[in-house]
Amino acid sequence: MKWLVFAMLTLLAGCSGTRALLASKTVPYATLEQTVQPGSSTREQVRAALGDSTAIRFDSGNEVWMYTYPTASGAQGEYVILFGGDGVVRKVRSGEVYRVAK
Repeated sequence: MKWLVFAMLTLLAGCSGTRALLASKTVPYATLEQTVQPGSSTREQVRAALGDSTAIRFDSGNEVWMYTYPTASGAQGEYVILFGGDGVVRKVRSGEVYRVAK
């Protein structure tokens, strides 16, 4: 019985590193930086400027949207936006996440 519990926990730990949020739209980084202003940009403004994206909605009313952007090194960048329940951008995060195969 203990080995079964250990196997299940190992399987769950292995799945925790998978990427559950896949971006649906690639946008230049400069456009993202100019458009998304924490504390002032709203969902409607971001959607109008950048278009729809992959979104995860939480029971609290918060939403996370993700876009990708090309980088100079050839890697793919990820830009994640957190909207509060009031629809205003709370935080953003960006960085290179993977290299594009050529």
